[in-house]
Parts: sequence; C-alpha cells; structure tokens
Amino acid sequence: MDPVTSPPRPPGGAFAVLRHPAFRYIWLASMLSNVGNWMETVAQAWLVQSQSGSPFLVELLAAAEFIPVALLALPAGALADRHDRRKLLFFGQTAMMVLAAVMALVTHLHLATPPVVIALAFLEGAAWAAVMPAWQALVPALVPREELPSAIALNSAQFNVARLLGPMVAGALLTAAGAAAVFDVNVLSFLAIVVVLALVRVPAQPLREAPTRAGVLRKQGGVREALSWTLRQAGPRRILLGLLMFALLAAPVQGLLPVYADQLLHVGAQGYGALLACLGAGAIAGALTLARLPPTYPRHHLIPLSMLGFALCAMLYASSSSFALSGFALTVGGVFWVWSLASSNTAMQLLVPDRLRGRAMSVLALANTGALPLGHLLGGALAHWYGARAATIFTSAGLACFALWSAWAPEPAIDAMAGPFPPRPPGLRAAVWEAFTAASHRAQEVDPSSPRGGAEPVEE
Repeated sequence: MDPVTSPPRPPGGAFAVLRHPAFRYIWLASMLSNVGNWMETVAQAWLVQSQSGSPFLVELLAAAEFIPVALLALPAGALADRHDRRKLLFFGQTAMMVLAAVMALVTHLHLATPPVVIALAFLEGAAWAAVMPAWQALVPALVPREELPSAIALNSAQFNVARLLGPMVAGALLTAAGAAAVFDVNVLSFLAIVVVLALVRVPAQPLREAPTRAGVLRKQGGVREALSWTLRQAGPRRILLGLLMFALLAAPVQGLLPVYADQLLHVGAQGYGALLACLGAGAIAGALTLARLPPTYPRHHLIPLSMLGFALCAMLYASSSSFALSGFALTVGGVFWVWSLASSNTAMQLLVPDRLRGRAMSVLALANTGALPLGHLLGGALAHWYGARAATIFTSAGLACFALWSAWAPEPAIDAMAGPFPPRPPGLRAAVWEAFTAASHRAQEVDPSSPRGGAEPVEE
C-alpha cells in the first residue's frame, strides 16, 4: 500500500472486495501462479548452482530475469495501448506456461544445462515484461474505484504469502523429488490463471482506459520531464541515487544465496529455500515494524540508517558458517530492506509535485528495476574472481560506506520535509494486516489519477 497514507477499508471488511467474481477468480489464480513462480525461481537457481558450481552463472540467471523488464517497459506500454489488454494477458500467460513446460521437459530429458536454463529464464522474463503494463491495468478494471485500495492490498497480500510459501515448498520438493518435479508443479500452477483469463469477462472499457506505469511515463509529457525534474532537484536526486546504490549493491545478497547454501553452509536445496523464505519473512516484518513507528517520526531519517543496517546484516550473513545465524541475519536484513525502500518511496512522494507524481514514482521504480541486473552481474563477476563470500562482503561494505556518507552529508532538501507521515494502524491486528498487504517491498509507482493507496506491485 502507499506508505504515505492508509485508505480506510470498505464496508464489510478487507475481504469484501472478493465478492466481485472476476476479481476473486483472478486473485486466487494469481496466488497459485505466484507460488509456482517462486518455486521455479528456486529450482532454476539450484539447478544452475548444482550443475556448474559457478557463482557468475547463478548471478547471470538472476540478471536474465530482470533485464527484459528494464528493456521492454516502454515498448510494452505501447503494445498495451494499441491492443486488447485481456487478450495480451491471455497470450502472455500462455507463452509463459509453454516456456515453463519446456523447462520441465528439458529437465526430465536431462538437457537442462545452465545456458538452457538461463535462456529460458530470459524468455520467460521477456514474455512477462511484454504484458506487464496490461497486467497493471487489470485490477482497476475489475473493481469499483472506491474499492481499488482494498483490491490492491489483497493483491499485495497474495504475493507476500506466495513469496513465503513458494521457496519453502520448492526446497522440500527439490530435496524429495528433484528439480523436474518443481517445474511440473509450476506448469500446473499456470493452468488456473490461463483458464481464468480465458473464461472471465473483464470490462473492455475500464481495462482499456486503466493507467499503467509505462503509459504514465509515455503520456503527459513523457519520461524526459520527470527524469529532468528528478535530476535537477537536490532531494529527489539524492533519493534516486540512494535507490540505485541500494539495488546495485544489495542484489548479490539474494542472487548468491544458492552458492551459500550449497558451497558454504552445506544445507542443500531445502536450506536454500528456507534462507530465501527468511528474507521474505523479514520483509513482511519490516512492513509491520515500520507501521508501528510513531506517526510523528520522519521516515526519511531511516533511509541511510536502514541501508547501513542492511549492509551490516549482509556482512554478518556473508561471514557466517552457521545456518541459524545466516537465517537470522537475512531475516533482520529483510526488515532493513523494506525500511529503506518504503522510506525512499515516502520521501519521494512528499517531495514530488502532483502533476509529476505518477511519472516521478515510475522513474524511481524503473531505476530500481534497471539497477538490479547490473547488481547481479557485478556480484557474479566478483564472486567468480574472489569467491561468493568475498563478493558479498565487498558489495555490502560498499553499501555501508555509501550509507555512512549519506548520514554524514545529509541533504537539506530532504531533512526539511514535513509530513503528513504514515498513520499508525490502531492495534496489533491492523498492523499485521498492514504488513501482509504492504506493497513497499520494492519501489512502487503511483498513478496520479488513482486514489491514495493505489501503488501496485509489479508482479502478478
């Protein structure tokens, strides 16, 4: 949800929006698909690691998933503007299911070499990137405008639940039955969303007119005006720089997890899934603790502190030979990870003028997406030359130095900001719900025509 304000829930409770059949079916199918996607991510990384033992190839796999998203965002927006978005979604998800089936088939035939796995991951990323703008327009077309914040919150909740379940299930299934079985389950998980998109009637006019991140960037003066404003203004420029550095230097922590689990901690595929789930659990805990901070506390103060906290946790994790200590460090690091992204998001939204809000937040999100593959490639190259442990310590130390510089040389334009800051949820139950429905685990974009709380995660 938008970290600046938390919209009230509609009458009938947070789950009342599920009374709309089209949204309910797509929501359930998306959850199944996301669990399968996380399972596939774990199995692909473990397959490349177990076959090659190469940290560079593992990080190249991680980069391959993000490169198409960074390259195809604007062309995909043009595609979504010119063609039927429901059909685009159907064909895009069908293409991803076919690629997933190819992944399962080549694994059963013992042909899933690291180059094949990386190539298929790239193609899946391209298929997803091509329809991502159409997907972003789907939820606003399924529910009334006043219920959009609740629908987006539930969408975030299903993704956050999937990011916990997927890695744990994948780790257990990898240990019990192997990678091919995980890929088989992923293919089955696509069936639900493909069938639902084929059968559910999505209103054509709202779907066609719903805004997308790429559409926001292309229209209203385009991305150039927003990027120019961001780079000219001292406060937004510092936030953008911080987000770029965080994405660049924090990416190896997650990208090299299979190498740690296999070569350094010797905990196998199940341990790898558990470590990835620890990072996801920490992210949810980060949203929970952030929601419990006093409403008067200026969130932008957390930006350098949370970057430093994540860097220190990453160095502890990188230096550890204990599975328990590594899991603990990743969990706490996940807390700081969300604090950093959510606080940067909040600061940017307080600084940006309303006329540029959608485009400026989209620039922030695309900067994060574009820096991630570079971070994975950097981590892979350093790990190839010096080893995974040294690579993670080196990049984390670089992030710590940047965080210390940010704290030592604060930006007056950011420190002079006044609220409103996020309100504190009333009670523990509300805070837990806020954490599970938080879309602040990545930099989020906000469309100016959407109600507050309309920031949607870029995943399904």
